[in-house]
Amino acid sequence: MPLIRRIPKRGFNNKRFAVRYIPVNLEALNRFDDGATVDESAMRSLGLARGTGKWIKILGTGELTRKLTVTAHAFSESARTKIEKLGGACQVMKSPASERAAQAAAAAAVQAARKPPSPEKAAKAEKPAKVEKTAKAGKPDKAEKAAKAEKPAMTEKPAKPGEPGKPD
Repeated sequence: MPLIRRIPKRGFNNKRFAVRYIPVNLEALNRFDDGATVDESAMRSLGLARGTGKWIKILGTGELTRKLTVTAHAFSESARTKIEKLGGACQVMKSPASERAAQAAAAAAVQAARKPPSPEKAAKAEKPAKVEKTAKAGKPDKAEKAAKAEKPAMTEKPAKPGEPGKPD
C-alpha cells in the first residue's frame, strides 16, 4: 500500500469557526413598500432569507427601486451604495466579525486607560545597580590561601606502638 494511504489524515478544519451568511439579493427587497424598515424577521417571513444560517448579507445583485431602511448583519459594497443612492439607510446588526472587532477595541481602550505606575512602584521595580566583584566579602585572597597551605614540616614521624627504639 502506498505511504500516502497509510499516513493518517489530520489537520485544521475551519468548519467550526466559519461565518456563513444567508445571501439576499437587492432586487428581492423591491417587495417591500417605499420607506419601509426591512429587518431579519421581515425577510424571513417573506421567504427571502431561507436557510439555517444565523446571519444575513445583502448583496448588490439587481436594481433597487424603493427607499428602504435595511438592517442586516453584512452588506456588500455595491448594495450599500445602491441603497444609499436612493436615500435609504444601511444598519449593520451585530455579527461575529463586528463583535470581535468591538471586543478588540474595548480591550485597547482599557489598555490605554490604565494609569502609569506611581514613582514609588517604578523605583521598586527597577533593579539595584550591580556591585563590582573586586572584593567579595568572606572569601580569602590567594595569598591567604597559600599561607594556609604551607604547613610546618614534621621532623619526626610519630612512633607506632610496639616499635623498637622508641619510647612507648
